[in-house]
Amino acid sequence: MSSRPDTYRVIVAGDEELGYSYCAKLLDKRLTDPRQVAKESLEKTWPDDEWTKHITVSNQGVITTMEIDLELHGPWVWELYSTLEPRDYFRRFAGLILCADPDRENLPSELSNFIESMNIHTGDQIPTILIVDRSRRWKKGQIDSLREIAENLSLPIFFIRLDTGENIDESFKSLASDISEVNLK
Repeated sequence: MSSRPDTYRVIVAGDEELGYSYCAKLLDKRLTDPRQVAKESLEKTWPDDEWTKHITVSNQGVITTMEIDLELHGPWVWELYSTLEPRDYFRRFAGLILCADPDRENLPSELSNFIESMNIHTGDQIPTILIVDRSRRWKKGQIDSLREIAENLSLPIFFIRLDTGENIDESFKSLASDISEVNLK
């Protein structure tokens, strides 16, 4: 029996700055301004887009250590798309983190279309969570609107705080647990 943890890839899609910030803060709790780090990196033609996190989860009494490779889905991905079929690209992933920007006018359809595309190309629905940065300024009704979007898409929604790191570990652990559960079957 190998002591090496099972490896799973997770795609981080939607609001790239939020996705990058989320991954950076997940791996470095001391990071005080993950959005600034994200802005600086995303200005580059080929920004850093992959991170690795080890996490231990318990499902049905089985404790498992998993290696989760997070990959940011951004415009530079089209370079990869030109060499792979979308099916090959999406089948590499065991989970999906959707990063929502409530100011996007077509957010519900964008999220729905991305999920549908993943489902079509993978042949199944993979574990998915929706994250939103609660540390930003909100307009009236945006929180209710986001909850409605999550409900319509049947997704768990996590309101995180990039500035403090609140709910980041919980959201990630929830996704890792769902991935572990799917792979126990």
